[in-house]
Amino acid sequence: MKTQNQTAPVSAVMPAYNAAPFIREAIESVFAQTVAPAEFFVVDDGSTDDSARIAESMGVRVISQANAGLPGARNRCVREALQPWVAFIDDDDAWMPEKIERQMEIVSQNPEVGLVSCDFTIFDEQGTIVRSGLEKYRRDYDLQPKRRCRGGVVIDQLDERFESAHYFLLPTYVMIRRDLLRAVGMFDETIESAEDFDCFMRVIAGTPFAIAEKNLVRRREHANNASSRLVNNSLQCLAVTYKVIEHPELYPPATVALCKRWLPSNLRHAAARQLSIGNRGEARKLLRESVKLELSTRTLLALSASITPAVIGKNLMSARYFVSKRFGI
Repeated sequence: MKTQNQTAPVSAVMPAYNAAPFIREAIESVFAQTVAPAEFFVVDDGSTDDSARIAESMGVRVISQANAGLPGARNRCVREALQPWVAFIDDDDAWMPEKIERQMEIVSQNPEVGLVSCDFTIFDEQGTIVRSGLEKYRRDYDLQPKRRCRGGVVIDQLDERFESAHYFLLPTYVMIRRDLLRAVGMFDETIESAEDFDCFMRVIAGTPFAIAEKNLVRRREHANNASSRLVNNSLQCLAVTYKVIEHPELYPPATVALCKRWLPSNLRHAAARQLSIGNRGEARKLLRESVKLELSTRTLLALSASITPAVIGKNLMSARYFVSKRFGI
């Protein structure tokens, strides 16, 4: 349990933007840590609500800046951090009380580790969506070569069979060495989504990483969080996929192999989002690129939807989703 003045050499950092409904709970979860981070601050990224005022009223140091987007706010967090380890928390999530303590135990025992993640739950207004990330992604997690340590595992090199690894590399889960973040160039501010995948994959290309096998984070899903902006996110994920393929020297070989495998479906998903907003020309362009790489029933149905009248196209897209869900083809 926490003793008086017991702290860890960790900067807990929170980028915040219009987070008034949730930021208080997120801040309280940092204050509730059994081992406190040596510092904690919020970077307010041009909020137009009471986010900064709420944080300041709770005794948190707030650094205000003009809106730079999430990658820019995270980079400001890294530049301002004074401790050797940085632990991100999103403004709508919550840490469990032992997060910092358990992650520090792992890196203290395994000094070669440069990044440590953890198990997690996901919830929304209706309740729990994912009870345990490790349970949900157990099949390919078990295929990943790893060595056990107290409280978790160390992964020396990412294996492409661990296809769901990126679900464990979200900022709220991660504690990471500040010098490694700076060495790889931090977060790419030209990317509006999936910048965390891009950054953390560049980090683990050069260092072992660990996963604490305990539920240490509760991640919130809601209508306004970044993952809900589906049309733009699909294009950004596609851009990151291309970036990895075009610069394989920066990423783990497994990540490059996975992005090559994902490219046809990422093109198809981006096209489907374009169709959903009526951008049929852009959808056709993306689908033709997907067909060049992989011929699939889903892609052909989506391509047909992009060149038929809207009513027929809608029915074809419904058929595409049915085929995908029912037969997995």
